[in-house]
Amino acid sequence: MIIKCPYVPEKVTNMIDKDNTIEFIVDLRATKPQIKKELEDLYDVEVVDIRTMITPRGEKKAVVRLAGDKTANELATRLGLL
Repeated sequence: MIIKCPYVPEKVTNMIDKDNTIEFIVDLRATKPQIKKELEDLYDVEVVDIRTMITPRGEKKAVVRLAGDKTANELATRLGLL
């Protein structure tokens, strides 16, 4: 399992509405193509861009921009985040 959980602090809720992006905590060894494939397969969304970073806590965070106008908002609602 590459995708561990969604990461949604207050800053990310603004990003969902404004930039059509959502963040996930992912496996430390996961590559961008692996993350993209799993997100598209699991949630049936189209991923446009992925940026990854290692947090100070040693976790890997993926910032995912989705295609479409309200896709990130719809996905967050489906996941029960909003």
